[in-house]
Amino acid sequence: MSKILLVNYRYFVSGGPEKYMFNIKNVFEQKGHKVIPFSVKNNKNVETEYKKYFVKPIGGENVVYFNEYKKTPQTVLTMLSRSFYSPEVKRALEYEIDMEKPDTVYILHHVNKLSPSVIRAAKNSGKKVVVRLSDFFLMCPRFDFLRNGDICENCLKGSLISAVQHNCVQNSKAASLIRVMSMKFHRLIKIYDLVDYFVTPSSFLRSKLIEFGFDEKKVIHIPTFIDSSKIEAKYTHDNYILYLGRLNKEKGVEYAIKAMKYVDDRTLVLKVAGQASDGELENIKKIIVTNNLHNVKLLGFKTGEELETLINNAKFIVVPSIWYDNMPNVLLEAFAHGKPAIASNFGSLPEVVEDGVNGLLFEPKNELDLAQKIDLLNSNNQLIQEYGRNARSKAEKYYNSELHYEKLSRILL
Repeated sequence: MSKILLVNYRYFVSGGPEKYMFNIKNVFEQKGHKVIPFSVKNNKNVETEYKKYFVKPIGGENVVYFNEYKKTPQTVLTMLSRSFYSPEVKRALEYEIDMEKPDTVYILHHVNKLSPSVIRAAKNSGKKVVVRLSDFFLMCPRFDFLRNGDICENCLKGSLISAVQHNCVQNSKAASLIRVMSMKFHRLIKIYDLVDYFVTPSSFLRSKLIEFGFDEKKVIHIPTFIDSSKIEAKYTHDNYILYLGRLNKEKGVEYAIKAMKYVDDRTLVLKVAGQASDGELENIKKIIVTNNLHNVKLLGFKTGEELETLINNAKFIVVPSIWYDNMPNVLLEAFAHGKPAIASNFGSLPEVVEDGVNGLLFEPKNELDLAQKIDLLNSNNQLIQEYGRNARSKAEKYYNSELHYEKLSRILL
């Protein structure tokens, strides 16, 4: 059996990528492999004997997001180093590799809070390197192909300088310039040429990488997975629908909330579970108050049994993303629970949500179309159950851990 070094800049669950990290760690261990993590020190981290190898955080061990950093000279210097190429991170990973002697390295999120230098550290040690992508960071300075809430592919098809002109990163010209310069530096030193394979959760992301110029033989589509055998599907429900996940602007939560103005069933409730890291929560609250929406409930961040119960009792979920959402975990969680979905009709979402089979698709950013789709599904309990059973079937057949492990092991082990 193999020793697998698993690299990610968080070692606690803050979203879908970390859920994937701990899930794949469990799968590897169930198969008899040993998993060794490398990450950044943080007070929220899951306890591990390997924390002695973790690197210092940028803004303190109780800080998670960029807007929480205190911009001291040391913090700024560390941010710059991590953004471009961190010798400190490289040395730390080389040391862990030397001490633990893994057979292969699987890299997840590493940009800005760790560094692409982790790739060099792994290759200098003679290890195979596989990088899993959760967004579009190799092509877009913002990671999400959004500008002012609209899809923008200028940096895919043209010059990165467009991101500086439009202050795309943190709405700041300085932050945008630093990000663009770091991307140009990474391309200059060809750091990502050292990667043996890239894993994409969606066919859509794979197509964008190939369109950009990546070798299609090195870009492997392996969908995310969920262990449906541990989840009992429920095809009955209470009178609410559910949004689940981050409340950041790109997730389009405002359109789900606005759609509730137009639904026919005034007793139907939209429950919103999640938290924002970009200030969008205040905008969401303002929309609710301004439109006097008593049929929208903000629940905050939910986990564990409380979250399971919330999904189990929902009629269906809504995924109103305004960016090319990269196969969000919430879809698989809902499907495993036997819940259909109504999702934006672009990006990777139509790969999972088949219109008229396991859910419905609507025009992105169109709350009226979304309201009509909500009415269509909400008014037909038989259809909710039919779509829910189809959703469960798809989760079992295409998004199971065995299939994921089989495909991943071919390129990683």
